[in-house]
Amino acid sequence: MKKNSKTETIGNLLNSDAFSQMMGKNKLNSVIKYSTIFSFWNNIVGAKFANVTKPYTIKAQKLYVSAKSPIVIQELTLYKSKILIKVNSYSKPLGIEIKDIIFSYKNYCATTPQTLNSKEDKPIWFNKDELKNIEVDKQTQEKIQENIDKIKFLNKTQKENLVSKILAGEKAKKMQEEYNK
Repeated sequence: MKKNSKTETIGNLLNSDAFSQMMGKNKLNSVIKYSTIFSFWNNIVGAKFANVTKPYTIKAQKLYVSAKSPIVIQELTLYKSKILIKVNSYSKPLGIEIKDIIFSYKNYCATTPQTLNSKEDKPIWFNKDELKNIEVDKQTQEKIQENIDKIKFLNKTQKENLVSKILAGEKAKKMQEEYNK
């Protein structure tokens, strides 16, 4: 396998041809980028707001965030420009620029982990226990690990988390292929 010495950031990795070929469709690429941004949400808003807010999508350069109450939204609105700067420090290396943040309290309960089971979010047949039984070939695992190791701005734990998320995506992709047969 040819090594890509230009892959220095996660944005370069996710936008690389090799990664696109390995991961498949652009939608999966976007999901990985969004989930990477969302995984840094606690760092972006801090402990005070991390437990009462959840980012749930990015559309047309707008980040949509659900909040527990209108009071939380009001306070977040005061910090909106600072939050935008912090969000973009994580999103721009991924090739995504966020120009606005939309806060909403009406869908907060709908985005909590206990209720996040709609068909749109994950297929009915998706089962974490079944994913554990699916193996990703060693060559693919090595490619993923090699590319993630080149990312300079992530620490070891963040790299391990990203590798596990990408491998879970690969397993889900294999599971979907088996399901479609």
